[in-house]
Amino acid sequence: MMVRTDVQPELIPLKVQAASDPLNAPHAAMAAVVIQALGVNPAAGLASDEAEARLKRFGANAIQRIRPRAAWRLLLDQFASVIIALLAVAALVAFLTSDVGAGLAIVVVLILNALIGFAMEWQAGRALDALRRTAPARARARRDGRELMLEAQSLVPGDIIILNPGDRVPADARLIEAANLRVEESTLTGESASVEKTVAPVAADALLAERHSMLYLGTTVSAGRGVAVVTATGAQTELGRIGKLVADAPDESTPLERRLAALGQRLVWLMLAIAAVVTVAGSLRGDGWWMMVEVSISLAVAAVPEGLPAVTTLILAIGVLRMARQRAIVRRLPAVETLGSVTIICTDKTGTLTENRMTVIEYRLADGRVIRTDAPLAGSDELLFRAVRAGVLCNEASYEVQSDGAARTIGDPTETALLEAAEKLGVNPGALRGVYTKLAEIPFDAETKRMITAHRAPDGTQLVSLKGAPSAVLNLCSHFADDEDELHPFDEAAQQQLLALNEVMADGALRVLALAEKRVSASEQLSAVIGNDFTFLGFVGMIDPPRDEVPEAVAQAHQAGIRVVMLTGDQINTARAIARELRLNDRTDPLVLHARDLTGAGHEQVAMLARRADAFARVSPEDKMRIVAALQQTGEIVALTGDGVNDAPALRRADTGIAMGRRGTEVAREAADVVLTDDNFATILRAVEGGRIIYANITRFVHLMFSKNLAEVLVIFLAIVISWPLPLLPLQILWLNLVTDIFPGMALAVEPGAPDVMRRPPRPPQAALLSRRFLALIAWQGVMLAVIVLAAYGWALNEYGAGAHARTVALFALIGVQIGHTFNCRSRIRSAFDGLFRNPYVWGAVAIVVALQLLAVWLKPLARVLNVVELTTRDWALWGLTIIIPVIIVEAAKLLVRQQRRMESQLQKRE
Repeated sequence: MMVRTDVQPELIPLKVQAASDPLNAPHAAMAAVVIQALGVNPAAGLASDEAEARLKRFGANAIQRIRPRAAWRLLLDQFASVIIALLAVAALVAFLTSDVGAGLAIVVVLILNALIGFAMEWQAGRALDALRRTAPARARARRDGRELMLEAQSLVPGDIIILNPGDRVPADARLIEAANLRVEESTLTGESASVEKTVAPVAADALLAERHSMLYLGTTVSAGRGVAVVTATGAQTELGRIGKLVADAPDESTPLERRLAALGQRLVWLMLAIAAVVTVAGSLRGDGWWMMVEVSISLAVAAVPEGLPAVTTLILAIGVLRMARQRAIVRRLPAVETLGSVTIICTDKTGTLTENRMTVIEYRLADGRVIRTDAPLAGSDELLFRAVRAGVLCNEASYEVQSDGAARTIGDPTETALLEAAEKLGVNPGALRGVYTKLAEIPFDAETKRMITAHRAPDGTQLVSLKGAPSAVLNLCSHFADDEDELHPFDEAAQQQLLALNEVMADGALRVLALAEKRVSASEQLSAVIGNDFTFLGFVGMIDPPRDEVPEAVAQAHQAGIRVVMLTGDQINTARAIARELRLNDRTDPLVLHARDLTGAGHEQVAMLARRADAFARVSPEDKMRIVAALQQTGEIVALTGDGVNDAPALRRADTGIAMGRRGTEVAREAADVVLTDDNFATILRAVEGGRIIYANITRFVHLMFSKNLAEVLVIFLAIVISWPLPLLPLQILWLNLVTDIFPGMALAVEPGAPDVMRRPPRPPQAALLSRRFLALIAWQGVMLAVIVLAAYGWALNEYGAGAHARTVALFALIGVQIGHTFNCRSRIRSAFDGLFRNPYVWGAVAIVVALQLLAVWLKPLARVLNVVELTTRDWALWGLTIIIPVIIVEAAKLLVRQQRRMESQLQKRE
């Protein structure tokens, strides 16, 4: 489309930007000064050759792509783990000792983990692509004295753009003309209400949400018309700057990844120590040197839980499936467990804690009554009907009920809220407008802060409706009405009383509008009846309300020992009101800080403020990044929720980024680790519960693996020390681990969570996977298992002498104690008999292990390979005892621990 004008472009040079240049802060400079600095004639726009030169100089108006890592590098990085390296060594040893089956099994595990990690990281660069797709494709601009539809990518600084309702802003621009212009900026600033835009400059240090003289790339015009001069394009825009923050945000390793790395380093030394000690001890005793090397290598490999990566991946994958059923889509496997480690949830307000739509909460009528909007309008309440009518008629938004019964509103969020409130109260906006035909209108103006419309009433008169800022409306009122439809003089005292009422509503974070009306004759012109004789009807208060489920979810978070901190671009009064209503601090009045409190603050001070505050208002994307980073460096595990473009950098920076799936922008979803398909804050707490169960199941597996591996090492080592024959051969050790690692580990991976899992505080962020208490537990239980096995082996040596029969008894004894210990590892405190059949997979795993061991004895070729013999009746009875005895001993220990805790709890209550 092309519109010719009579004005030709002038050749005005673009000034070189200096420190004092208005282009450094165009929002603070007069529009004429910015135009002069950009060297453009606003009536004609740039000349084509000048625009082309500037395009070469500034580049295309597009978010710059950051080159992703090469595919081969992504794949190689999947093997950069100590445990993966140990497993590679274990596979090599298995192949060297002719155990091809074990070697192939480990290789399959390595490849599976690498492919999963590669697939996840392949998605990492998509956040920037999503940012690029938020930019509009075309824009209306003036070039060569004409209005043209241009590709948005071809815009340059100095272009004059024209914007109408529904248009997406194609670049950052300084307004030079504005007529009732309102812009929706929530995806950029986090503020739910549309923003009124004016040509007047603002303070140089004004926050982004307060720069009313600027338009920003990616925002949307909701009402009015504007003409602006482009000041920044592409990567230099606010959206482009956010894109760079997303690209530069480091990919944080999860707590689980850090704990597994630390565990891997310990295992390296453990392997070397085992191999050295066993080899030296056996050689000194006179055993064959190569046999002892083979045994020590087999034991060292056995000490490394080769099932750990596979079972960990399985546990995380099961967690992903569980969370998907609970409407949380996990984009990165380790993020599942990280949720269970969270100590602080930093949450966006708009669309996360609130509904992201302006909603009328109450009408405060001129007679002093307060009417909530959650009940239909009573037919006798004439004053309320008049107030609702004024809000419907003095309104540019449209409202219609679709065929499916759902309402569809188009227009400014404040005005659509008035129409929705009318419908709630039983007034049909469409029918009302059909009765009162609009005759004339004086649109809302930033200077007068009011809107006036005239309508033909059924009785033939004109009904003039007035809506606007309270001070502007009250100044035009000479009377106020009551519920008896009587008029009362509007004196100074009444006006001051109503202004004070307005302040009370504003302090409650309500957006307040005043409503008034008057009747005039049918022949009167609207411009002639704007006097001071309007009748004041009342105030209407609206807010972006909290979601219904959020208060309970916040209370659950507090019970789980998790702090909730709100980060919003809204005003501080709004933030304080929402924080108070949601009880973000359940003990005292919430502490709400302004983003200015972070200005000039050092890293430690930011962390201190973030750990004290319940909410931050007027925060920018950089502020969110600083808050998250400061909390992380103090040891907190931070989850951050968001739905807007402005949330994307912090979503990447947080330990777990959580985006809203319905209302969230594509940018936020691509930057996040977890996406909530129902936009429900309560789903986060269900995901946290799932994460805690996942971590508990990983520790259950670690508990089983390390205690049984320790038992195996001790059985061999102690047998050498007391000069007994070797109880196990190398192939028997590898068979033992093959049988007892996979199936019990998989069964523990689906263990249900403890009933009190969400009544415990988060585990300490810096706690190791193997804490001292956990190591002590593993140590004494490993020793216990080893003693039981050695007792069985000693009995077999006495009965059958050294040889295959005694070793078979030792092998069965080791498998027996590990079967019993699987039940012990379901909980460190609760009895194994508590919910004995809650996890049927444990019984299935036991059945498989028993079946495989019976197969090893009864299948002759396998029995010859493993060098095992058939057992006698007494041997089977002994095997049964090796299963039962570990359970009895651990149950007694658990009982003592539970009694001790009960006594400590009673003493604390008495104190």
